[in-house]
Amino acid sequence: MDIFVLLPKGFCTQIQELQMTTVIEDNVHVFAAHGNSDEIDEPIKELFADVDFARKYNLMSLNSVNWSRIMVQIAHHFYAYFQCAPSLDITPLPVVEIVVPTGGGGNITAGCIAQKMGLPIRLVAVVNSNDIIHRTVQYGDFSLSESVKSTLASAMDIQEPYNMERILWLLSGSDSRLMKTLMERFSVSKSLKLPEDLHKKHSPVLLSSSLRSQISGCPAPSWLGSP
Repeated sequence: MDIFVLLPKGFCTQIQELQMTTVIEDNVHVFAAHGNSDEIDEPIKELFADVDFARKYNLMSLNSVNWSRIMVQIAHHFYAYFQCAPSLDITPLPVVEIVVPTGGGGNITAGCIAQKMGLPIRLVAVVNSNDIIHRTVQYGDFSLSESVKSTLASAMDIQEPYNMERILWLLSGSDSRLMKTLMERFSVSKSLKLPEDLHKKHSPVLLSSSLRSQISGCPAPSWLGSP
């Protein structure tokens, strides 16, 4: 097995870079790539879209493009619930609120699936100023900003959270035809206003907050507590 690591040059701390570039095993290949996380994802998507190439070299991904990553994170949500729930002998089971720092949306997708499986959790997706997930949840606005904003949380500096397609598919009742139409529209225009009936389905499933919304004077979410 060979492992290929794409390091977004200039977007990681020195410690993070050293963690990747000082690995000396022969089967680990680290490349410093120009561009942000979204731009680095593009050639990876193209490789997996080339079915013949992917099969020939037995490609797999270790990020949440890979469904296996989501499956593991589903188990994380169940484990967290069992650790936090005051009792499992109460009917109905108590609700536990789980706040997830969110970039590509993999972990929050796992939480949504855990909810669908019956886990009584309330999910809060928290983003930085790269707030497309927050805007989607709050306003139904799945649209790119003018540019990716660099922050101290570089892993969250993502404009195209590919897992939102999975969340929207879940909320749509597994309507693959609708998702295909919406995502093709987004792929062309990079701007999408969710149908109102689909947007309304976010409220009971997923809350969100962003650093930008708190700075601009919007009410702080309940989990932040009192000032």
